Amino acid sequence: MHRTIAGPAVTCPDCKNQTCHTCRFWLEKISWHEAGDAFPGDTSIVVARVDSVHFVVRPMNSTLPARHLGLGGRQITFRFDDGQTVTSNDVMCQGDIPAWFRSRLPDNAVIVSQSTAGSRALFGPAEGIDTDQATSAPAEESR
Repeated sequence: MHRTIAGPAVTCPDCKNQTCHTCRFWLEKISWHEAGDAFPGDTSIVVARVDSVHFVVRPMNSTLPARHLGLGGRQITFRFDDGQTVTSNDVMCQGDIPAWFRSRLPDNAVIVSQSTAGSRALFGPAEGIDTDQATSAPAEESR
C-alpha cells in the first residue's frame, strides 16, 4: 500500500522558490519521472519510489565486490505498479522525498523481498547498526 500525503501544500523551508541545492536535486528526479521514470542515458536503470523514498535500481552485478555496490550489494526485489518485478543487488537509495515534492513524485513500487546480508538494517535511522545488539536489552547487573 502506498503512503499518501494529505494536508496543505508545503514549500521548501530554505528557498521558498525551488532554487536551492535540495530543490534542484529533486527537480532533476521529477524530470526523470516525467520522462517515464527513465534514468538519463541508460535504459537498463530503473527508478523506484517506495513509501516516499527514492531509489535508482541498477542491473544485477556479478563482477564487483558487494562493498562497491549500492546498499552493500543487498539483493532487493521491487514490484512496480505496472506489475513488473525487478531484482537487483545494486540499488542506490537517494533518500526521503521532501514533503513539498511528494505529490510530483508518487510511489511507483513496493519492496517485495530483500536479502538479509548480515543483520544490518536496509536503510533508515539504524543503518549500519547491528540490529541484534541494538534491540537486545542491556544485561542486568548482578548484585
